[in-house]
Amino acid sequence: MQKITPIIGLQWGDEGKGKGVARIASHLNKKDLIVRFQGGNNAGHTIWHKEKGKQRCYVFHLIPSGVFGVAQIHLGAGMVINPGALKVEASTIPKNIPFLKRISVSPHAVLTIPTHLMLDSISEQKKGKNKIGSTGKGISPSYTDLTLRRALRVGDVFYPDFKEKYKNLSAEHKKTLQNVFGYKISAQELKEKEKIFFEGINFLKTLRIIDSAEIVTAAIKGNHKVIAEGAQGALLDIRFGHYPFVTSSHTIAAGVATGLGIPPSFVGSSIGIMKAYVTKVGEGPFPTELGGKKSAVWCRDKKVVDEKNKFPNPNPNSKDEWEQGVALRRFGHEIGATTGRLRRTGWLDLPLLRYAMEMNNSRELVLTKLDVLNGFKKIKVCTSYIINGKKTNKIPFDLSRVDVKPVYKTFPVWSGELSDYGKKLPREAFTYVKFLEKELNAKIIYVGTGPEEDHVIERYWN
Repeated sequence: MQKITPIIGLQWGDEGKGKGVARIASHLNKKDLIVRFQGGNNAGHTIWHKEKGKQRCYVFHLIPSGVFGVAQIHLGAGMVINPGALKVEASTIPKNIPFLKRISVSPHAVLTIPTHLMLDSISEQKKGKNKIGSTGKGISPSYTDLTLRRALRVGDVFYPDFKEKYKNLSAEHKKTLQNVFGYKISAQELKEKEKIFFEGINFLKTLRIIDSAEIVTAAIKGNHKVIAEGAQGALLDIRFGHYPFVTSSHTIAAGVATGLGIPPSFVGSSIGIMKAYVTKVGEGPFPTELGGKKSAVWCRDKKVVDEKNKFPNPNPNSKDEWEQGVALRRFGHEIGATTGRLRRTGWLDLPLLRYAMEMNNSRELVLTKLDVLNGFKKIKVCTSYIINGKKTNKIPFDLSRVDVKPVYKTFPVWSGELSDYGKKLPREAFTYVKFLEKELNAKIIYVGTGPEEDHVIERYWN
């Protein structure tokens, strides 16, 4: 029987899953299926797509990244969907891409309503220095209402009492904002947000609504390929990530079954997406961060313009690790696609990758953004940790409560631009890739050599 292939980010998100999914989707046909199984518009998947000979950049938050292919696409039951954001996102896709005929939505997916966004933003602000790093998109409050058994779901919009249920839930949120956070919503503020929300609801009603289990099971029984596109990354999983600095859903492959309502036996081994270095948005531990605490505080408090003023031309080979990290961020355009925040940067961390790969049964890997390392003379990979004076590969229960010293292996970097080498890797890059394959005991099937959709070297594909 055909198995679902999860495509999972193996780090803290932002690994380049969008490009990975888009590339894999190019091998799919019209009866194959790409599904999202969790998360909402708190994740941004960046795609470069060629139109009339020119590359154009798209950022998708809800719509699966394979939208430019021919396969069916589905927003699954485990998602939280902001209908206004979905409508806006759909409007960015060129009219010559007939995706509306291929898209479907689960009736079980939870709706994010305007007051969810306010609850998310205000509660995060009130935490002060104890912020988690929420995107403010209403994701956590939406999932919270699901567990409180009062959420509105996509299927509810087709019943005559939908607006009444909406008003009741919105009223509960207003009480919480007023009584818990001391925040009173102005009538004008809510009116503007509700206008966008109900326009989104009208758009949602035009789409095909179908149970995730039904559409997935039909594809599998028809022996068609099914790709499950994960959002965020394994290290942000609500239970197995670095809690509490996590998202509000199960980002790992085990979440595919519960997010789609299908048996776990339908889920096969995953394709793991990893960057050639590591980035992290928001708070929490980061063992290999370049610049350490100085970098973490800077990325928390500063904006892009602040960084450009302080580091107009950061040197990737500076003796100051913080400046190296700034250069890595600049070269990789590591700015949050959803939030606009500075992403913290650091060297590749193999202990964390092994942990994520084991959770997700990742047998094949996609290595992205190797080209970002072009300007460095040397790059590092963390091969193990020293914790309490002992060398280990084991991830502690809470990384934020222990002193972790990374053990590094250093590699020389190729000369020039990686994309200039065509479909072959230069010797230094090939050595780096083969080292990772050996250490991680997995095949790297794609290597990203530049931002454009054809800047990819395919390996082992058949």
